[in-house]
Amino acid sequence: MSVFALRSKSPFRRIGRRRSAIFGVLLVLAVGATACLPGVVDVPTSGQSYGKGPLDAIRDAADRTTSTGPYSQCGLTSVELAVMMMVPTYFEAGGPVPSPMALSRWDNMSVSASNATLFAFGQTTGPYVNAFFSPGIGLWQFDSAGGWDLTAADAIDAVTSSNAAASTIAYRFCNAPDSRRGTPELRRSYAWGPWFGCSAGASSVCESRYQQLVTEGKINSGQDATVDRSGGMSSRTCTVAGLGTNLPCWYVNPANAQGSRGWTSGTYDPTRPNYVTPLPKPFYVLRANGREYRIWLAADTGYDIGITASKPVTTNARTSLVWERSAALCDLTTMRGVCGATSPVGFLDSVEESGSNRVRVRGWAFDRDTQTPLALSVSVGSAAQNITTQISRADVAAVIPGAPGNSGFDVTINATPGTQNICVTALDVGGPGVNTNLGCRSVLVSGVPLAFIDGTQIRPGAIDVWGWGFLPGDASASIALYVDGQVAGRVSRTVARPDVLAVFSGAELVTGFSGTATSYGGSHTVCVGLNALPAMTVGCRQVTLSGGSPTGFLDSVTRTSGGIAVNGWAIDPDTAASVDIHVYVNGVNTLASASGSRPDVGAAMPGYGNNHGFAVTVPARGNSSDVCVYGINVGVGVHVLLGCRKV
Repeated sequence: MSVFALRSKSPFRRIGRRRSAIFGVLLVLAVGATACLPGVVDVPTSGQSYGKGPLDAIRDAADRTTSTGPYSQCGLTSVELAVMMMVPTYFEAGGPVPSPMALSRWDNMSVSASNATLFAFGQTTGPYVNAFFSPGIGLWQFDSAGGWDLTAADAIDAVTSSNAAASTIAYRFCNAPDSRRGTPELRRSYAWGPWFGCSAGASSVCESRYQQLVTEGKINSGQDATVDRSGGMSSRTCTVAGLGTNLPCWYVNPANAQGSRGWTSGTYDPTRPNYVTPLPKPFYVLRANGREYRIWLAADTGYDIGITASKPVTTNARTSLVWERSAALCDLTTMRGVCGATSPVGFLDSVEESGSNRVRVRGWAFDRDTQTPLALSVSVGSAAQNITTQISRADVAAVIPGAPGNSGFDVTINATPGTQNICVTALDVGGPGVNTNLGCRSVLVSGVPLAFIDGTQIRPGAIDVWGWGFLPGDASASIALYVDGQVAGRVSRTVARPDVLAVFSGAELVTGFSGTATSYGGSHTVCVGLNALPAMTVGCRQVTLSGGSPTGFLDSVTRTSGGIAVNGWAIDPDTAASVDIHVYVNGVNTLASASGSRPDVGAAMPGYGNNHGFAVTVPARGNSSDVCVYGINVGVGVHVLLGCRKV
């Protein structure tokens, strides 16, 4: 077990980053334990205080843990264990009177990017940030990452949380390693190790608090009778659609928290990833089917939707939360919430462009009042069209009780070019529920691309193209030059074309372009497109480039002290760029480039430039050598022998 350590200045930490088969199991309640509860001094002198309800729960858990079971034989007294249990709560839940309802506030992005999943729908900004799934809960800030079999209600209830704390601390005290058994102080430091507020350099502070709270074999603390075992949490009875009726549930409202309230201070600021996380709005907690559910009613949050988050109880919330845009809960105790027919639930998974004037919309939705496909309204700006759920979503049915198998939707619909706000609403069935907004997404919708080639000009290895083009809805679209159906170049639109704007209302002023596409000899079809879409052009152009096999001449071959000097020139009609040559001496090949300056060649072959000469020295042995030079073909044609000499 280890602590999920956060910012050092925070007084509110959470225990338990890894699951432990020993630490995560609550101490089994012993039947018939008769030892006396740890005593409390009549007139405390420590200056410290504690809630009476939590203190009674701690005393009871400490008594049972030290009286029977595996920790009753290691010399640990009930008073020692009770005070050891009290100490970390001052630094985890905050003093001067630790609150059983304390909710962790430092699970921010500076600690881990995975904390984003604790926010409703994984959104760290927006209207629902206070539907926050606090992972650390209660006096000991038991964190969901520790594998504890505790819901938020269990961690707040001082009785169930005391059992877990007593088991953990007693185990560590009684099973401290040899290096930590020399003194009771060392044992206590080891026992407090999982709690950030008492770990490492903070252990001396916790030892000092321990000494304050023990005197003459009793607990030296005042008692605050206004703090009970539930810390302000209310027990209720709830009905939740898909889970059952008359279920035990609890209402957690930070405004009703008993004890010290320092943990409620600080306002979440999404621009400060190292500051406090949101203080949750009031929520309900219940356990069903092995899962913990936290449910936020719109009546408590003021949001336009209800929100539900759930996960298997013993799993890490950061990796297992499922969020729903509904709160199908009826508080039967107060008749609050959805106490009649339910509203639809669901989620808009994604919206993405799907070709010209089209968008693809995907997600899921269902209404617990029916098992038939659900009608949805998809709005695109001011226009709307209806669709229905129609595809299987086994993933939804696996984690949301009551979800039908055909709750998914995946449709492609028409949309006007430009940046569009796409929203999906699930239409209520049966009443008196309300329609549910499944979410909105913004997407850039492209229209049908239009382009025209005004002219082309050919030169060796290249085609110069100019014209205009635009993609309705996307002013940043670039021009793609296609040769025989393949992209051969990309250019930006940089030329103002008022003539185009005057004819096409969807065009921008700057739609003109000029660019170059690389190509080789032969007949080719040249077209233009916008971004990755083929253009609806008025007409492509057919062009023919010169091409063929290389040509050139082996001017001279002479023997030198370094080998054999070979001079000449080579050019390929398919490109103005320099080409490679291969020099063979007695069958041994040397690669070289015909890239040297030859103004005479450039003058004789306009358009190809001067850089086509070669002058290379190659090694040679013996008194006689056969030297041959080949021009290496580019594009159309074959490699060509430029000449041979015997030296």
